[in-house]
Amino acid sequence: MNSTKITFSLCILTIISLAVFSCKKKKTNEALYEDATSGSLSFYKSKDTIWDPKGGSPHGNFKLKFNQTAFNALGADGKLPTGQTFPDGSVIVKEVYSGGSLVLYAIMKKDPKSKFASNKWVWGEYEPNGKVKFGVDKEGKGCVSCHTGGTNRDLTQSFDLH
Repeated sequence: MNSTKITFSLCILTIISLAVFSCKKKKTNEALYEDATSGSLSFYKSKDTIWDPKGGSPHGNFKLKFNQTAFNALGADGKLPTGQTFPDGSVIVKEVYSGGSLVLYAIMKKDPKSKFASNKWVWGEYEPNGKVKFGVDKEGKGCVSCHTGGTNRDLTQSFDLH
């Protein structure tokens, strides 16, 4: 009887833990999507331009945006200086386009305290309607390997590939 109570207790704790993790993941995904769709983002080089991908970028044609925290870290040329890092709270958004239509938000948020962060960044991809394509729970797997190559600009590639 005692082992049954222990087993039951462990099952309940597991269910509660999964529910808490799932809720936190959902809230983090929702918050990241909200960051991407915020009207307060600034365009790369202050130009509302669809940029052509170069250098084997997997994202396709895109508009690049920054929240004010990230934007303030950019140099006069509109790029993060080589060897510099973005401050915590920075948000970088690629609005990916196909045939002139927005098809994806690819987002990086500098949040080293997040349990979903990898290399200090939280990574996510969302359809325009908010549907998760690549959730925060993946911790940047599939993103970090490409973002670690190239010039040392805090895991960002846009400045060097586009």
